[in-house]
Amino acid sequence: MLAMLGIDPARLEFYNLSAAQGPRWAEICTEFTARITALGPSPIWFALQKGMKPTETHRQAA
Repeated sequence: MLAMLGIDPARLEFYNLSAAQGPRWAEICTEFTARITALGPSPIWFALQKGMKPTETHRQAA
């Protein structure tokens, strides 16, 4: 479904971890952040920026 919406499926991942796996969670977050950064800005972000006026963008960020 994500591909049909124009969103790269690599932008979404699910994990099932226990509370005792804190170090693994940190690794997953670091790896995922690197992959998302390499993909660049989300197409949703671009769509939202196109449709918002400057004052709306400011209010959204607050």
